Amino acid sequence: MRDDSRSGATPRIVSAVIDQARSLIELHRSDGKVATFPHLTSPNPGSQIARLSHYLEVNVLHVETTRGDSIIAELPSLGHLAPLNGRPVVYLDKKDWSTLALTHDPERVKDAAEREAADELIRLAVNKKIILPLSAGHMAETCRWPHTDDRYRLALRMAQLSAGWQMRDPLAVRGFEIRDALHRRFRSSWLLPRATFTLEPNAVFDDAQRGGRPVDVTDFPPETALVLQAMTAYSGNLDVMLDLEATAMNDVPGWVDWNQQFTRWLKTSGRDAQQRRQSTEGFFIADVRRELAKEAILSGFTTDELAEWLREHRRPDVADMPCLGLFREVLHEKTVNPESEWKINDLTDMIYLTCAAGYADYDVGERSLVAQMRQALKRLGRPAKVYRRIKDLVPVLERDLEKLAQDRVPPADACPGTDQDRHRRP
Repeated sequence: MRDDSRSGATPRIVSAVIDQARSLIELHRSDGKVATFPHLTSPNPGSQIARLSHYLEVNVLHVETTRGDSIIAELPSLGHLAPLNGRPVVYLDKKDWSTLALTHDPERVKDAAEREAADELIRLAVNKKIILPLSAGHMAETCRWPHTDDRYRLALRMAQLSAGWQMRDPLAVRGFEIRDALHRRFRSSWLLPRATFTLEPNAVFDDAQRGGRPVDVTDFPPETALVLQAMTAYSGNLDVMLDLEATAMNDVPGWVDWNQQFTRWLKTSGRDAQQRRQSTEGFFIADVRRELAKEAILSGFTTDELAEWLREHRRPDVADMPCLGLFREVLHEKTVNPESEWKINDLTDMIYLTCAAGYADYDVGERSLVAQMRQALKRLGRPAKVYRRIKDLVPVLERDLEKLAQDRVPPADACPGTDQDRHRRP
């Protein structure tokens, strides 16, 4: 770092610090001087965040917890909301995040090969060779854990290895896919999607579509406003995950019973394979009918256009949708299996893992769901880079990374947009 006090250059702010423990805000200048202001907002009494430091020149956020742990998160900049820089995206199920959090304890990860593979995945993430994004599903499942120390350890590991990266809300991704299909059919136009894996503030919750309001930063320049929004969103989510108190996750009433009843009916209906497919297609439409109606109305399509799309174009268009198309096929796989037993966490797993498998480079998930996704991906004619265990993924990932290094393309800034587009549509 330059010493502007000697060079005669105008001093500049190099870091901004929010010290919650001392209720202070500090602005550090390049000449070594520090301006201190009172922090007027009272922190959450259960907060585990002691200090937040934004280093402007490298645009990262350093978080220190009350237990002395450190977390470093990347922050977005205008025009670079998803700077993947050639790094592949690996999406993990919560069970696999738990393995990463427990690699230090052989008694809790008894499979030595799985533990070694988890250590390698951690090394790749720390060295910025891969991206391990978090989703709202991860956050919700972590926050509901009643065991404070285990929840803290898991949330800490998630935050450290995800480094600020998140998967966009699957409902937002599905909504875009529906709008895009309608525009292609009836307007002969193509919509530009936002990156599925991103540093964009609160993409994980899709606040824009759910009526959430961004932080008021109208008094700041656009670049500064974006960083402030990102810091606020990230620190707020992290604070909830690390909180001393568990946060209950709202279940969807009747969802399990509804799906179980349909599966049992299908089992005893005596229908052949083609008829079962027709039945599961109708079940799928019933499941997503509100999403379809909402996206059509918000985009200005008429009821006649939506009816025509459902009648004549739905099947091939949904099959082309990376996220919703896979969800439809997985729903079919699970409902036609007469032995399927539905559980409440199936809703989270199906929605988030089908979105991840539609856009990420690699996915690791729960055994039965991975089996269903493999069958679904095969039927759709897509590559099946979904794995049941970390130890199944790592050899493939290492081989692909070695090949990627040999065939290295120019940096992302030399080819604007291409790196983000890789995780918009296959």
